[in-house]
Amino acid sequence: MSISLEERARVATKLTKARATLLIEQPFYGTLALRLHLVETDEIDTLAVDGHSIFYNPKFCEDLPVDQLRTAVAHEVGHCVFDHVGRRGPRDPMKWNLAGDHVINLGLEEASFTKIPGYWNADKKFTGMSADQVYNLLPDGAGSDGTGGDGRGQKVLDDIMNGPGGKAMDESERTVIENDWKVATLQAANLAKQQGKLPASLERFIKEMTEAKVNWRDQLRNLITERAKNDYCWSRPNRRFAGQGLFLPSMYSETMGTIVVVTDDSGSIGNDMLAAFEAEIKAIRSAVMPLKTIHISCDARINHVAEFAMEDEFKVVSKGGGGTDFNPPFEHIEREGEKPVCLVYLTDLYGPAPNVPPDYPVIWCCTTDKVGPWGETIHVEV
Repeated sequence: MSISLEERARVATKLTKARATLLIEQPFYGTLALRLHLVETDEIDTLAVDGHSIFYNPKFCEDLPVDQLRTAVAHEVGHCVFDHVGRRGPRDPMKWNLAGDHVINLGLEEASFTKIPGYWNADKKFTGMSADQVYNLLPDGAGSDGTGGDGRGQKVLDDIMNGPGGKAMDESERTVIENDWKVATLQAANLAKQQGKLPASLERFIKEMTEAKVNWRDQLRNLITERAKNDYCWSRPNRRFAGQGLFLPSMYSETMGTIVVVTDDSGSIGNDMLAAFEAEIKAIRSAVMPLKTIHISCDARINHVAEFAMEDEFKVVSKGGGGTDFNPPFEHIEREGEKPVCLVYLTDLYGPAPNVPPDYPVIWCCTTDKVGPWGETIHVEV
């Protein structure tokens, strides 16, 4: 049912007041809400966000009390803060949206925001998780019917658009928006912290954003080359010192064997991360020249296995999208009688692993803050 122009004007005023009270009571969300334009539309049922604007159905907003409308605005801000717009990638849009709703609403609850009855997907079992981790735990098709899919009758609150105005972004556009929001988020957090009004959940998130991170590419390369190059070789002079007129040996193994690379296919690893990981493995292979590289893609089971000789171009193939189980790759290696120099596993580390570590080095390249059950763990990000 449509509403009159006068009622639409009242809704616009109501939204403006909601942002103003946010600025006073929750300065972090209020400051960032001012970055988003308010756009009225009858083409959506509730709300939507694209990183530039909040789109709202005037009838939906008219029916919400002011305190719940304030929560709704903060919720849209949350999607931008956590970059749910840019990081979705090929993941199912509704399931990704629902995962983000859980993460945001749990934080809003902690900050004492009013719940929005009928739209409040905030399962406590997801506390402390990112949208990526929640997405991996939700069943396939979750959110596709417009509900939370947990039997409580909760509806999905909003929609996350591909990019500004619903137009898909290329990598450069996505990076610009992501960086702009990172800067704005840090500024808003500093302002809220000065006023003593920065929620604890956001304080943890901001700390993670600002902590200096060791370059994961350097870590991975160092760990692999330490295991691959096991002797000094005079027939291959160290080029680093050649310009100084020094003839010194380099570390090299004439008999370097197999590297195994496993990628988590469960859907928690985005295309950007896979591409960066693939590029780094290619560079490392050029440096250490393994006789063979085995790539395994696996979710709860192995979906793809490929072998690459030294002269072959390495390529990551992702074919899964189910749950996560780390056992199958290790069972496959044992069954095939492989004795790898090391195994590198790209994953979020949410899943069961073998109780006993293998007799070869394992490097977990982890996209979350978890630590592998054994072996070395590198925390990676793009």
